[in-house]
Amino acid sequence: MARREPEKIGDILKRVVRNLGIDARMREQTLFSIWNEVVGNKIAGHARPSHIRRGRLTVLVENSGYIQEYSFLKKELQRKLNAILDKAIIKEIVFRVG
Repeated sequence: MARREPEKIGDILKRVVRNLGIDARMREQTLFSIWNEVVGNKIAGHARPSHIRRGRLTVLVENSGYIQEYSFLKKELQRKLNAILDKAIIKEIVFRVG
């Protein structure tokens, strides 16, 4: 019987996380922790991510004026967030008052 090379613990953990189906959830949590850095202080001061379901990121804003203002930035925010996450997790961004 041939001996196998030892595996790196990081490789084992990545495989376990992927097999358990929680890798996407981990990326989502990363998004919440990097939100301010990615969107900047001006936006972060008035908007915060709420949740991600089926690729739709819901962002809560202070009032309806910000919904209109930030709607023009959707594609750019989506591109930046997905680039940081290194995967196209965010398919759509929806702004809600909250």
